[in-house]
Amino acid sequence: MPASTSSPRENDPQELDRFKQSIDLVDYATQRHGYDVKKAGARGQWHQLEKDGEMLIVSRKGDHQVYLNPGDDRDSGSIIDFVKTRENQTLGQVRQTLRQYLGEPEQGWQAATSPPLPAPDAYAPKPSDSAEVETEAERRARLVAAVMGTHAALTDRTYLHHRHLSDETIDSPAFQGRVFTSQQGNFRNTAFPLYNEHGIATVEQRNDDYKHLLQLPKTGVWVSHPTEGKDTPVQRLVVSESPVDAMSYHQLHHRGAEGQPNTLYVATSGTVTERQVELIQKLIDKQEPKEVVLANDNDAAGRRFNINYLNELQAPRRAREVADGHVAYDEAPRPVEWHATAAGKYHTALRVEFHHATRAEGTEHLAQLTTQVQQLRPAADEALSLEVQRASRQETVVRLVAPNADSQALEELARSLHAQREMQREQLERQPAEPGRQPENFIRTEYAISKDFNRDLELLSQGLTREQVAQQARADEQAKEQQRQERARQEQAERQQAEQRAAAQSPDTQRREAEQQRQAATLAVATGNPALQRAVQLTVTEPSPADEATPSQAQQMRELLRKAGADVALRAETDPTSGQLRSELDVRYHPHATPGGLRQLSQTLDALDKSPLVTLREDAGEQAERRELAAAAPPQGVTKTAIIRIDEPEPRPGSTGQAEAVAEQLREAGLNTGSLRSSTEPATHQRHSEIEVSYRLDQPNLARVNAALDEVARTPGAQLHEHSGDRAERHRLAPSGIGANALAERTAGPER
Repeated sequence: MPASTSSPRENDPQELDRFKQSIDLVDYATQRHGYDVKKAGARGQWHQLEKDGEMLIVSRKGDHQVYLNPGDDRDSGSIIDFVKTRENQTLGQVRQTLRQYLGEPEQGWQAATSPPLPAPDAYAPKPSDSAEVETEAERRARLVAAVMGTHAALTDRTYLHHRHLSDETIDSPAFQGRVFTSQQGNFRNTAFPLYNEHGIATVEQRNDDYKHLLQLPKTGVWVSHPTEGKDTPVQRLVVSESPVDAMSYHQLHHRGAEGQPNTLYVATSGTVTERQVELIQKLIDKQEPKEVVLANDNDAAGRRFNINYLNELQAPRRAREVADGHVAYDEAPRPVEWHATAAGKYHTALRVEFHHATRAEGTEHLAQLTTQVQQLRPAADEALSLEVQRASRQETVVRLVAPNADSQALEELARSLHAQREMQREQLERQPAEPGRQPENFIRTEYAISKDFNRDLELLSQGLTREQVAQQARADEQAKEQQRQERARQEQAERQQAEQRAAAQSPDTQRREAEQQRQAATLAVATGNPALQRAVQLTVTEPSPADEATPSQAQQMRELLRKAGADVALRAETDPTSGQLRSELDVRYHPHATPGGLRQLSQTLDALDKSPLVTLREDAGEQAERRELAAAAPPQGVTKTAIIRIDEPEPRPGSTGQAEAVAEQLREAGLNTGSLRSSTEPATHQRHSEIEVSYRLDQPNLARVNAALDEVARTPGAQLHEHSGDRAERHRLAPSGIGANALAERTAGPER
């Protein structure tokens, strides 16, 4: 972007548009907030992100990306809304955060160091003529060329030197032609191409405080040359999370050391995909190394990667030709399998599947596993839990959960299961037609002293001994834990302040709450009578989720119905023949439990009934009653109040600020607005404003009122304070804004 002669205005809307176009929302969510990419469209046009049970869908809208939280209709928007909501920032703070993310100076944004996303027309609809439609291969080639240029070379080593990598390491035969400089105008980053059988699949760009992966499916891995040069026999394959970690491992453990085996380095650039595991196995098949070293990060995520590699990777497989010249591989049997996933923010889950011929064998396997867990528990502070999820004649499925701090116990269990499986394979060595046991210690793990090998390199480069590095690693971990505890304390303090503000309401509001509590108590007695409840049954048939962390469509429907006020019980089982997941939802509700009727619940049920995944069963008379009550008029004369607080820079003399604009917006929507009260902090010139508004539930324009309040709640710098019951009631009584077709389409799930 060309430099300007003066810094932009603090509220320049062009800067916000530039943020939306230049920042990859998926990268920001995964790097800054710990979201994981669970699914992606075939052409990368959408991504499904998950974290702590929350799911987001990221897609393109014109020239930028937007996100949607299916569990909260108010949680959506661009990168601006994402930062404002999740980092609790005003619009001015969002600007500062995103400038820092792009490596820009505080005053202005002339010197951005991150390359922009592809031009907006790259995502515009293409003509229907097949000759003019851009293929996936063409799109990949275009995006890669935009980063790598026509003459790819490593011309800037600044970032690599900042990561304490020496020129001797950079110039090693292993890394020649595997690290490049990407340049667009005056912007330079270090580029690491990811390869598959067809060439470059995507490119990761790195710089200080910057990481970007092209918006292409992650169907490749970064791979070095052998340390002794191209086309030399490989003896060892080292798997890392990042190319920088691989180069750090080489500098620490390989460079100049005598007798080191000829080594090939592989990196996944973060979270490992199934396709990347397949590529690593194919490298093992082709190179036939004597050992595979798992050199992932020394944390819970790195241990999860290692646990899964231990299950998936195997010694070089025998290839055999099949029809039409295709090649197939002989797979070793897996009587026991396992897979580790994150279970929320602070726990790791391990799913173990035993395959057997009789129930007695399954019982024996379960007893043996229980004994192993009991032996591990003392090391895990009694925090390791075990749950049997399924036990049939041919399969036993167990789920274990441990705190991340004790995830090493799960890794030890996985090693024990691996040894158990290899013992069962040993007998196959006498049968040449079947793959047998792996060579001893074919797969081994090697952890850094600190978090990762690059951190080890940094500390050792400062002259620290290995013991001092270990001490510093413990200090780093303690500091990280203190930061987590401090964030938890801040969140708790904010919750207490919100509760105190809610408690300091007017006498009229308190009287209304008392009346609502009395009505709720009366209704609780009525709804506790099963004879007065209504029942609806839903059957949902869908493909099984890819892993345990991915909620099924039935689970998402259950949450929608619960939010609408119903009691929902869910039962699910997988058809072993088709692999389809069949779920039964028992929905119960009271027809008069909500003062405003059953509008939201009725709309939700009718929308789900249109989904191709759902079969709905309901008594015809009860269905007619439900729809009649949903269409009934809302209660008369009920007035609700709310308070809007706005923090913003003090407006210039003679101009109006955001608070005045919000007040006018609410008045136009039909709310009664009180006087605007404001105060300004002399030191920071920050203005704090407060507006009290009210509305009636029988207003004809309640839908407009509802939309205006929700819009204010999403506005950067504004906070809406209202009783949770009032908010839920206006959402129930106002049209939801989600049509039946839209909800049915949502329940059908994203493109698979």
